[in-house]
Amino acid sequence: MKIIAYPFAGGSAYSYARLAREHAHEWITFDPPGHGSNMRYPLLHSIPEMVTALLEPTLRATAGSPYILFGHSMGAYIALAMLDRLVELGASPPQRLVLSGAAAPHRRALHRHAELPHKEFLEWVANMGGISAEVLAEPQLMELFEPILRADIGAAEAYFDGSQRQYDVPVRVLLGLDDRIALADGLAWADCFVNAPEVHCFAGGHFFLFDEVEKVQSLIA
Repeated sequence: MKIIAYPFAGGSAYSYARLAREHAHEWITFDPPGHGSNMRYPLLHSIPEMVTALLEPTLRATAGSPYILFGHSMGAYIALAMLDRLVELGASPPQRLVLSGAAAPHRRALHRHAELPHKEFLEWVANMGGISAEVLAEPQLMELFEPILRADIGAAEAYFDGSQRQYDVPVRVLLGLDDRIALADGLAWADCFVNAPEVHCFAGGHFFLFDEVEKVQSLIA
């Protein structure tokens, strides 16, 4: 089984290395424009733009093979919007859609963290837990990463979709009980599908998936 994985804000093709390691399935991850191996391309500022940029590699990776779509945080919105695009194109659907660490795109509290002043923005990023204190303390590294984080977080926070999908694709939702995302907003993914998704809750904050790798692996595939 192939697992097609889309990164969280500021992430890259290496974001899920800990999940891919010693997993029985093949992980295929992508660098959106402006990330990782695609740093030479301009950053994108919306989820639809990211889906358009990643559509062709996704189609190549999934051709003729069973696969799962997975994304954490921003990646969950890319995975959802990618599923919409694949269905629209008549492509083979995934065996499962796994949405992790994200509020439903119609129930999320409206924030503009990407527009915070420099100090407040870095404090918010640090509290989310996605970047180590060592990296945050390095001005040269943050000069590189801050624009990427702002573009990604802005895209994720602007994404809204209130559609109810009738796809015959099983959906699993993974949530952290100590995440800053309100649990009710995570559970509201049920409104996005005619067939209610499975919901699995974990102890931990926004990046709970790296605290319980084996359990998360088992729920993805």
